[in-house]
Amino acid sequence: MNKSGLPRQLIVIGVAVPLALLVGYLLATPDRLQTMTIVGLVLAVLISPVLLHFHYPILLFSWSAVVVVFFLPGKPDLWMVIAGISLAISVLTKVLNKEARFQNVSSVTWPLAFLVLVVLVTAKLTGGVGLRALGNETFGGKQLVFILAAVIGYFAISNYRIPPERIKRYTALFFLAGLTAAIPNLLYMAGPLGWRLFLLFPTNFALNQAFDDFALGAADVKFTRLTGFTFASMAAFAYAMMRFGLRGMLMAQKPWRFVLFCVVGALGLLGGFRSAVIIFGLVCAAQFYFEGLHRTRLFLVLLIAMAIGGAALIPLAPKLPLSVQRSLSMLPLKIDPVAKIDAQASLEWRIEMWKILVPQIPQYFWIGKGYALSPSDLYLSNEAARRGLMKSYELAAVSGNYHSGPLSILIPFGVFGMIGFLWFLIASVRVLYINHRYSPPQYQNLNTFLLSYFVARALFYFVGMGALSSDLPFFAGLIGLSIAVNGGVRSRAVETVPSATVPQPDVSMLENQPA
Repeated sequence: MNKSGLPRQLIVIGVAVPLALLVGYLLATPDRLQTMTIVGLVLAVLISPVLLHFHYPILLFSWSAVVVVFFLPGKPDLWMVIAGISLAISVLTKVLNKEARFQNVSSVTWPLAFLVLVVLVTAKLTGGVGLRALGNETFGGKQLVFILAAVIGYFAISNYRIPPERIKRYTALFFLAGLTAAIPNLLYMAGPLGWRLFLLFPTNFALNQAFDDFALGAADVKFTRLTGFTFASMAAFAYAMMRFGLRGMLMAQKPWRFVLFCVVGALGLLGGFRSAVIIFGLVCAAQFYFEGLHRTRLFLVLLIAMAIGGAALIPLAPKLPLSVQRSLSMLPLKIDPVAKIDAQASLEWRIEMWKILVPQIPQYFWIGKGYALSPSDLYLSNEAARRGLMKSYELAAVSGNYHSGPLSILIPFGVFGMIGFLWFLIASVRVLYINHRYSPPQYQNLNTFLLSYFVARALFYFVGMGALSSDLPFFAGLIGLSIAVNGGVRSRAVETVPSATVPQPDVSMLENQPA
């Protein structure tokens, strides 16, 4: 007998068995929206005790994890769902507990609120929010959902002050969860038995492997791009830099750290992204500066080491895997023509698209184009591209995939969207710099890396390839984590000692010393 006075067998027969039968019946038609909704609600009820107690570490893990919620319409990323749940639990806790307080950094809150206002007003003026997964007549709302979810996630992360004893554990969850990006590539290598797990892990990281297997042409000119390995290596690189700092990675007393640094960087090149080389370089340069290493002898040592490494790479470059050669194609090295032509074609593809987009900026300067897409226009564009009547970059422009950070703001949201985003970046850099400058020693590596990582990715967003909908979650997560770790914005601690207790110097030993 339990506390309710009902036999346990009666509860099992009256509740659990009918529920199991209902779920089993629904799973016979797994593609129906009703089935996915009911099964999702049942799972939510079952795991609600875990979420109530561990929602915050789950949020930090999900923020960088490459996992999708397959049973919800549109298959949203896990972090988007957990962000909403975590913020709802935090608000409920505040309502029930009057002593609970939200951390609020107004200098970051206001630009985010302004940016959301611009996004919503633009959506209202340009056709609303179109979500194909919910049966809307217009498409294109997924990018808007990413932006709103990023803002929700920022408040969910930043409102909680991480206790000092949990900072290492929680920051490790935040960064190392990105290692899951390599799982899709590994699942594809495992063969059909592992492909069932693609329900949880998106297939887009494994597409290049599939394209290589089914591509036409000689086998010796194919090359496989393990794109997930690039993102996974960036996660490992971020954790190592956060934990040890650049100075600690280069310590002669612990050479294994430098070996780890080189191995992680090499794995990151397997994705074939030139942007990986740029981001690694920008992060290291920013970290080098903010750690003050440019004022030490290490600066000269690194210059010599880079010169030696570059010289050693010249004869090795043509023998490396083609995906690695593609990543290094921006450097003055002799590489395989296949990798070089593929990289050059990708760059020319983007330049041609930008040529047709830049003249559109005055048209959408004040009121942006928004994200709403007509399904008829999208269908006709796909058909035109398939028949060779439209270039592939024109199709990407129609769908809003501009491959440019500034254009991804100016065309959809106009000048006001750019003002809001720049305001947010400047406010965030200010907060990160203050937390870095006045950080206690035990958190110095973490705060310095958060600043370096944010600044490097912001520079790459404007001079490289960025997208507001995919990069805003990254920026919001970093600044939210900094606020959570430091309890907001740190202030300079000035310790004063009362004059009556100030120890006086002992000059007795100096009286007989020669001048």
